[in-house]
Amino acid sequence: MNEPLIGPNAQHYCKAALDSSWIGVEGPYVRRLERQLAEICGCSSACAVQSGTAALYGAIKALGVSDPSHHVLVPAFTCAACADAVVHAGGRPVPIDCEMDSYAISLEAVRKALDSDQAVVGVVIAPCYGVPARDFNEVLALCRERGLWLCEDACESYGAAKAMPPSQDGPAKVARVSASAAKKVPVGALATLSVVSIRSEKMVGVGEGGAILGNDPTLVARAKWWCSRAPSRGVGLWRVYEHDAVGQNFRLPEMLAAVGSAAAEMLPTMIERKRKIHGWYEKFFARSPVLQAIKLQKESPGDESVWWITAALLPDGMNGEKVGMQLMKECPDIEIRPGFFPLGQMGIFKSDWNQPCPNAEALYHGMVCLPSSNQLLEADIERICGALEDAIGQVRARAAEESPKD
Repeated sequence: MNEPLIGPNAQHYCKAALDSSWIGVEGPYVRRLERQLAEICGCSSACAVQSGTAALYGAIKALGVSDPSHHVLVPAFTCAACADAVVHAGGRPVPIDCEMDSYAISLEAVRKALDSDQAVVGVVIAPCYGVPARDFNEVLALCRERGLWLCEDACESYGAAKAMPPSQDGPAKVARVSASAAKKVPVGALATLSVVSIRSEKMVGVGEGGAILGNDPTLVARAKWWCSRAPSRGVGLWRVYEHDAVGQNFRLPEMLAAVGSAAAEMLPTMIERKRKIHGWYEKFFARSPVLQAIKLQKESPGDESVWWITAALLPDGMNGEKVGMQLMKECPDIEIRPGFFPLGQMGIFKSDWNQPCPNAEALYHGMVCLPSSNQLLEADIERICGALEDAIGQVRARAAEESPKD
């Protein structure tokens, strides 16, 4: 499904860390990795932590969420970590629907939620599968207009770039623009705070890790404080074990940062390979009458996606689980995964504040996420496409046999 691209320098960096005996937190490789991730995301500050979930927690706490009266709009179609972080921070997540191009939250869903819920304090937007959020510009403008913060969960999409208007007369004037007129801005650069994951299968992989990023050093420092067990400030060495709040110990250790620093050096190669793999899927889908009916994720004009995963929305209301399980039954070496389970349907996140999310439900029902490892070759993609076509045919044949006869 996905594999890390660690890079040739990992062993050297890890040996250097071991030789130094500094394998804990706050080491030179942690600092180096933070600088690398900040540069990738177009930010001035970064704080490395132990996971993308930890990064979301630190960001949400730094943004002031601490009470159930603090409602946060989160994508219904994304990893549950977005909503988990809001709950751990003390707030209440409110899942909202996505659009069907990039699969990120839609401007319409954000407007509807804000109009119906006066307790919303901020919005989490999560560009999905390596594709910049279609409505990011408009959601950003709306948040600024209403005095809300925007947190970008870029865990799957850092390294991508979003097309921005060449000029703005104010936040409410943001609009989609043509590719020729667009300025490219790294995903993660414009939100109040952004987070990334450096879990093993992400664009930069260390095993498990993440980072909080932003262009406000004070906010990033506040997030780091929450992820460092909220120590008391300015009280001297002899009160080092005194804390002003109940935080978490989420700092990233040096050895993982050493691996991450080597992997970050490989990001341009990773992006090149991911884009090539997606292009091969497009080519083989176009050649097949069966696969032509599948809808692939769509990027907006001027955007530059990294295509972390290639996701296929099956035609004719077909069930992704049936097709996916049939494919893996016939070809056990082909690893696939489902789309995200809609957050609003999970019992742990059900609420009177929840809105209908038909798009998220449709994506979960009909999606198959295809193998997207950077190690795949064109022949591998051709075989996967053939297996997918066969699985669709078998599921259709079985459905025809089971349908009642007149």
